Amino acid sequence: MGLGHCAPADAARRLSLSQAEALAVRANPSLEGLRQVAVGLRHEAVAVGQLPDPRLSLGAQNVPLNNFSMSQQQMSVVQFGVSQAFPPWGELAARRRKASFTARAALENGYERRAEIVFLLRQAWFAALYAHKAAMAVLREEGLARETLAAARARYRAGRVSLADILRAELAVDALRNRADRLHASGAAARARIAQILARPRPPVLDTRWPTWRAPGAAIVTARVARQPLLLAARDKWRAARAAVGIAKSAYWPAITVKAAYGKDFFPGSPNWLSIGLSFSLPIFPAERQDQGLDAARARSLEAQYRYEDQSLALRRRLRSAESLHAALKRELARTEGSLLPTARAAFSAALDSYAAGRLGMTAVLAAQKRVLKYALLRLNDRKDLETVAAEIDWLTTQRPGGYGNGR
Repeated sequence: MGLGHCAPADAARRLSLSQAEALAVRANPSLEGLRQVAVGLRHEAVAVGQLPDPRLSLGAQNVPLNNFSMSQQQMSVVQFGVSQAFPPWGELAARRRKASFTARAALENGYERRAEIVFLLRQAWFAALYAHKAAMAVLREEGLARETLAAARARYRAGRVSLADILRAELAVDALRNRADRLHASGAAARARIAQILARPRPPVLDTRWPTWRAPGAAIVTARVARQPLLLAARDKWRAARAAVGIAKSAYWPAITVKAAYGKDFFPGSPNWLSIGLSFSLPIFPAERQDQGLDAARARSLEAQYRYEDQSLALRRRLRSAESLHAALKRELARTEGSLLPTARAAFSAALDSYAAGRLGMTAVLAAQKRVLKYALLRLNDRKDLETVAAEIDWLTTQRPGGYGNGR
């Protein structure tokens, strides 16, 4: 079992990581949902900055009930009117700014989610690669276990060891098969996550090659953090909250409504009528209304500012931790590949030779065999963790123009 089932003729159709990333940002339904949120808020930002619609009115006044004749009395009038409301001074501009910053924050959230989706894809991809390669490593180590079993059987036939050595060697082979089955199950779960991210009904066949990353320098990373979409969204939410303070301040100004009406009098010889009026609110008792609204808006603005600063600190802390872990994993992987795994394999070969010669017991051989598998899996796990941390750094330093990633 591997990274999906395919015939040899279909090997060229294996999905590469870069192809999967492009597919994920096109097909993932959560991203399309966020795009529509941003579109809706962008239209809303235009709508909230407009004056209220004018209001038309039509009515009849002082209509006699005995015959409903509009010409019976001089006071009966048919009236047509129009009115226009004007919000308090500065409110429309403040609402327009708030809606614009809210729309920009939604757009940045979309870029951030896009980067997160790609990171989750890479994380599942590396988990699937690890499970596949670890299962292959277990199968290779099963060959070593069979060598041990063959040596135990040879010595048993020669009457130099008991049946217990053969049974212990057989147990080691079966334990490796169990471990391979668990790795296959883990790989299937990772491929299922990939299928979910790609919005596919079944997992694709994956390319089994590890990607090659170009880690950015420290100065570049520091500059990129300030332009990370998560921080840009938090900054725009802070600006929207400050615009809300402007809305609260505008409540101290009166709202004005201008009215004009034309009255038609049907009584013979009576003139028609024109009415013009002006009405406005009187915010003259602000202590329990306007003052409270302004204080609440200022508190929300400060909360948004502190949230932005907290996210900035958390992002930088997470990035420093990831960079430190990345450097440590590179050193650990180099030691495992260059020293630990070769030494473990040499120690196993020496232990097996000594066992065949009767100078060493089965316990020592099995221990040496387990160390080979331990370091073989450690090498793969270090590679998986190294790639995952590199992908996390790439996510944390995502720039809006690209939408996700900074190159591989």
